Amino acid sequence: MKESAASKHSLLIERLCETFGALYQGNVIDKNWLCERFDITERTAYRDLARLSHLLEEVSAGRYKLSQHLLPNLHVGHLAEFATFTGVSQLFPHSDGRSLRKRMKSADNLTIRGASSRENRLLSDLMDNLDRAISALKTVTFSYRGKLRVVQPYRLINHYGLWYLAGVEAGRLKAFELARIANFNPSGAHFCADDTVLDELNTTTGIHFGAHIDATLWVSAHAAQYVTRRPLFPGQRIVQTHPDGSLTLATTHNDKNTLFRWLRYWLPDIRILEPASLKEDFAHDFVSRTAKANEMNLDEIICES
Repeated sequence: MKESAASKHSLLIERLCETFGALYQGNVIDKNWLCERFDITERTAYRDLARLSHLLEEVSAGRYKLSQHLLPNLHVGHLAEFATFTGVSQLFPHSDGRSLRKRMKSADNLTIRGASSRENRLLSDLMDNLDRAISALKTVTFSYRGKLRVVQPYRLINHYGLWYLAGVEAGRLKAFELARIANFNPSGAHFCADDTVLDELNTTTGIHFGAHIDATLWVSAHAAQYVTRRPLFPGQRIVQTHPDGSLTLATTHNDKNTLFRWLRYWLPDIRILEPASLKEDFAHDFVSRTAKANEMNLDEIICES
């Protein structure tokens, strides 16, 4: 009997310690979490919650977190939040804070090669000022590409390692590279946020805004393996997989020149099927660039001779 009682107390202590450890790392728990984690009955789960009640805050009906004054300033839950915030949470099979921390402990065994960034420490004050202006909905002024701009700031966007301000100038949503902004003045008038602008920011991939261009592409069997392992085009979706392994792909762009750059890179493995007008624009653009390149090569030959 004594051994049985000691065993029960030992299991209870281990269970409560693990539960507190999860709470300390920022997790939210409820009776279902306890039942699944420790294979216990609902009655036992309620007892455990009662034992910890003086340490808990209820976040919603039946769901609890550790009281704010007991939480550490930084825990693995924050690590998971930061991974999601920076868009790298999908790099690893599991993106919860505990798993990410485990990966960091074996960092010498890993190499991650991603988009590099310029040195952004010089942008610190500008980013702080823009952050405050966005929160306060205050218009800002600055010089950009030799012109004075009056802009309603909406969001800071990091695109391939470079920081941009997404803001409305003269009724148009535009992107301004922070490194090119000069003579910044944050003391502008208040403005009302436009829901259509916010919708566009939330649905647009990248920094090109405006009318959407829907395109249907043909992708060769060779290129299909690269297109399917990770998306190459914004909002891409597979319309049809053909018997030879090639694909019909749909994508939506805000800037046709960006699409054209990708198509030139993947020629002849990816081409436009529809719309016909976009297909013609690409053909004219490609012919024009080829002719210009030939002229440049001819001029070099003449100069060398």
